[in-house]
Amino acid sequence: MGNIRDEWFPIASSADLQPGTCSALTLLENRLLLGVGKDGQPSLFPDTCPHRGAQLSLGSFDGAKFQCPYHGWEFGLDGRCLHQPAHPGRDPSAASTLPSYLLREGYGLLWACLGDNPKCLPTYPEYEDGTGRSLVLKAAPFASSGPRIIENFLDLAHFPFVHEGYLGDPRIAGIDRYVVEVVDGMLRLSEVSVWQPNPGPLATSGGPVSYEYTVSHPYAATLAKTPSEVDGGERSGFSILLVASPVNETECLVWRVVTVRDPGVDTDAQRAFNRTIFEQDINVVESQLPKRLPLDLRAEVHQPADAGSLAYRKWLIDRGTSYGTVPKTE
Repeated sequence: MGNIRDEWFPIASSADLQPGTCSALTLLENRLLLGVGKDGQPSLFPDTCPHRGAQLSLGSFDGAKFQCPYHGWEFGLDGRCLHQPAHPGRDPSAASTLPSYLLREGYGLLWACLGDNPKCLPTYPEYEDGTGRSLVLKAAPFASSGPRIIENFLDLAHFPFVHEGYLGDPRIAGIDRYVVEVVDGMLRLSEVSVWQPNPGPLATSGGPVSYEYTVSHPYAATLAKTPSEVDGGERSGFSILLVASPVNETECLVWRVVTVRDPGVDTDAQRAFNRTIFEQDINVVESQLPKRLPLDLRAEVHQPADAGSLAYRKWLIDRGTSYGTVPKTE
């Protein structure tokens, strides 16, 4: 898996963390158990009893301890084994302790890291600067690799065809050259311009829209729309953080946080619009073969509009990320 275990991935919305609850999940092919104590503090463990490998989430949780469904072993929220019913007077050994994983909150999400040398969360300054309203959208399953999903998010030339009538028009499909650069280890696409039929809340006709993309995490990217007086000024600006949390190399849960500058935004309409755009991508991206992203630049044919995609593949190589890819061979 390489260094992918040192990356942070979302596993829950912060708003959904209810005291006294637990849930099973899979991240990087690891069966995990997320427990939220009565005090609201979350903990993350393997969803596997160290005794005979049974799935702990099939047992019970009372907000303070888990009980294995197989032999009734009990574990506290620090992972320590508290009780072994077959030997009620025995003090469980340290070998019975469940290992725990790192957790942190950010951008309205709970993130997990399974490695020992955690890297940084993806950069998303639009959330932190407080100038907009942020919405955490429901995670959606996606039967593709994280790198394929991120590359699709960076792709401009599919707008007129996959998102016709929303983000583009096949009759106006040209993509001008844009700036691609790596600054302080972060990939950035700037001076991006695409024609859209409805460029903003006050627009009366179609026109160009300006975007900037950033990639600071191999399975995450941001998009920021540059406000324009033509389509509503500051009210027309928005940004999106998209993160693919890998269940395995070819299946992900995709999390999105949308930050909108319009103070009067209809949040239900915003959620519905983003859901529509996202769902339009699913069939096409899931159909791509191979499902893992080829890092050999000769494996697929390219066009000038793919400058961002090619830069992303090179960025993954430089970062040493191979999970979810077909690695480059010499």
